[in-house]
Amino acid sequence: MSPIRQNIIKTVNALTAQDWTAWEAMRAENSALISPYFHPSYIRRLNELVSDLRVVCAYEDGKNIGFLSVQGRKTTRPAGAPFSDFHGIIQAVDTQLDLIDILAGTGIDAYHFSAVISSGNIPEKYRLDYQDTAALNIGTSAQDWRESRDDSYRRHMKSTRRRIRKAEKDIGPRRFVFQSDNQDTFEQLIRWKIKKFSDTGKYNVLSADWAMALIRGLWEQASEDGLRCDMHALYFGDHLAAVDLGLSDGIVFHSWIVAYDHQFQNYAPGIQLLEGLIDAAADLGYKRIDMGAGLEGYKRHYATHGHPVTAGFIPVKGAAGAISALYGTAERWGQGPLKDMPGKLRRRYSQIAACEHSRTKRAKAMLEAILTTSKQ
Repeated sequence: MSPIRQNIIKTVNALTAQDWTAWEAMRAENSALISPYFHPSYIRRLNELVSDLRVVCAYEDGKNIGFLSVQGRKTTRPAGAPFSDFHGIIQAVDTQLDLIDILAGTGIDAYHFSAVISSGNIPEKYRLDYQDTAALNIGTSAQDWRESRDDSYRRHMKSTRRRIRKAEKDIGPRRFVFQSDNQDTFEQLIRWKIKKFSDTGKYNVLSADWAMALIRGLWEQASEDGLRCDMHALYFGDHLAAVDLGLSDGIVFHSWIVAYDHQFQNYAPGIQLLEGLIDAAADLGYKRIDMGAGLEGYKRHYATHGHPVTAGFIPVKGAAGAISALYGTAERWGQGPLKDMPGKLRRRYSQIAACEHSRTKRAKAMLEAILTTSKQ
């Protein structure tokens, strides 16, 4: 007799103690779900700030076998997008659910995602981009980790040491403040990040009220079931040089918002802060520092592990599904002839739609995005 499968959409408040217990157990045994973004408390915090967060619960013969957190009604996106760097199905390591499986029969027409881990058997036509995540597994000590690195990292460190010496000579001695609770430091981090968005022409994803409430709340509030938001700072003398704010479940630190004072750019303050964090990891309880998706730039010197992640869409049914499929076709075609313009606009709209509920503000932000993209 075949097992009876059922997908049920629930609000976060409707999840039972049995659901949460199953969630925790699946996450604990599946190394692909080690990120704090899959922590139950992250979903609960989000639920306090947004009104359209739901969880698709998959059952087999009445037993929990998977969960997928989404936002939206007919056209959906990952919970917390665009702030949730990773997303995907909460499931046991030996379970083979994919997005098509878990969305079936839910009433959802389309699901757009940017960094799904363990995406399973999603057809190639629904995949728009591939990347690897960049994670730094420190192991027993920072010294052992450094000794295991290759010649590329050693050359990188030689350059970093020169910058350390020059910064201390030109400005003042380095000083690290880990797990800082300084309000001025937090506000400066946000100002730096917003200026970076403006300077690069990127959409300011911090402009949404719920986004800032999420970030500020996670940092200001006490740890909940092991989830917390840590902020680390680097000073040259009395000058704040760089700040890294990230999510942690006590073992993993996921670097979330990083910014630095551009007058110190030549000293590579962000790299210096990362090196200091590696040295302090054992005292902070970190065994892994997660740097998000992509191996570009400095990440290639530090990444030791990672998981493949996929961006794309699932056109489940209806008009929204058909439109998603059409966008996907246009994006693939435009990757060459149009220098990926459709993809850039799709990614920008996904961010805007997640942050802005006002149609007027969405239209204004998209017009700015079109003008910016056309100049690139």
